[in-house]
Amino acid sequence: MKEIRSRLGLKNPLCLALDLADRDRGLAMLALLGPHVGMVKCGSVPFLSWGREFLVAAEKLGIPVFLDLKWHDIPNTVFEVLSSLPSPAIRMVTLHAQGGPGMITSARRALNAMGEKAPALIAVTLLTHLTLDEVQTLGYKSREEGVSRLGQMALSSGADGLVMAPGELRHARELWGPAPFLVTPGIRPSGPMGSKDDQANAKTSREAREEGSDLLVVGRPLLEARDPLGATIGLLAEIGCSVCSQD
Repeated sequence: MKEIRSRLGLKNPLCLALDLADRDRGLAMLALLGPHVGMVKCGSVPFLSWGREFLVAAEKLGIPVFLDLKWHDIPNTVFEVLSSLPSPAIRMVTLHAQGGPGMITSARRALNAMGEKAPALIAVTLLTHLTLDEVQTLGYKSREEGVSRLGQMALSSGADGLVMAPGELRHARELWGPAPFLVTPGIRPSGPMGSKDDQANAKTSREAREEGSDLLVVGRPLLEARDPLGATIGLLAEIGCSVCSQD
């Protein structure tokens, strides 16, 4: 997986989750904060509202895009979608591990056809908002069990890495070592902007990095800050980066 880290070439491990439906505000934040972060995430909210402009602007600014649409569909549909991605700015994509090995293998096959330009394929294990009661309703005794089972299946089927809550990072590194590229939402800065809101399993950026995260996905604490640029620079400082390179 060092190949994935090298191929992504991120200047730092911070990913801005630009989950804004407002096109004008979104473009302004992309221009303001995008040059300072390693990657910008385009989820379903901006993608449906102004996705084409998002991708065009990111490509012009040279900002790598994490297209986070979490596909969970039949293998043929996922293959067709990934075979026709709309922009070379897209450097990472997600699908749900619960789609199963056939779906993930089809996704891998579609991306392999792109050669060295292929985006990283990242499988979502358990969503970060899920409480223990909800996880048990899904059939797992604990979050660790769910992440272990889904993660192993996804990696064996061709995923380059996994999305998980910060609390599962240490367990994941014990299971799989340094190889998988681990993406961590549910990051909340220390201090007054660090409330957990609907992220039941949040941790600080420093904690997540120390426990093995390769990419910290942060949205509201930056977008809703009184000074978004200052908050972004402060968060980078919190993890020991100004504009630092990935290992």
